Amino acid sequence: MSKTDRLADLKKEYTSCALCKELVNNRTNIVFGVGDPEKCKLVIIGEAPGYYEDVKNEPFVGKSGQELNKLLASIGLSRDEVYITNTILCRPPENRNPKAEELKNCRARLDKQIEILNPRLVITLGNFATQYMLDTKQGITKLRGKVVEKNGIQIMPMFHPATILYNGGKNLHIFEEDFNNVAEILKLPPQKREQQRTLL
Repeated sequence: MSKTDRLADLKKEYTSCALCKELVNNRTNIVFGVGDPEKCKLVIIGEAPGYYEDVKNEPFVGKSGQELNKLLASIGLSRDEVYITNTILCRPPENRNPKAEELKNCRARLDKQIEILNPRLVITLGNFATQYMLDTKQGITKLRGKVVEKNGIQIMPMFHPATILYNGGKNLHIFEEDFNNVAEILKLPPQKREQQRTLL
């Protein structure tokens, strides 16, 4: 069975999930993930769906998503060449952080997604997703840009792209450095990166 079919079965399994009562009552959609399962070498994990993600049924479609798209393009990747998901599938009320029970309920799904996709690298965006995936209390400032192996998976924590918006792009050079490292890990052809940059 192909990765696409296996993911489709997993998505179907969770489409009517009702384990987290507060999230069920708040959500419009279950935001499962987006990308090409057959091609992707990179999985990106955020915290939770926001308002626009919940409405459009797709992760990272707001302003932060636009910044993420630019960063991917800077190393020659388009959005459909990676796979993007979140620690939980449903939007929390008022965009609060996911609760421990909600994370626990969704962990088997996330682990199964990663197992099916079998990426070369996983990026965790922001403090919350990073601490959750690495099971650590260390902050993102200390962890960002460092590749950590956990349960056989290469994980690279990064700042959330929303920080580019918050501080007027003053930390853009940090993202550029981290994404250049991603390009090296994934062995992306330099010519592809240059071609993509001309489109920005």
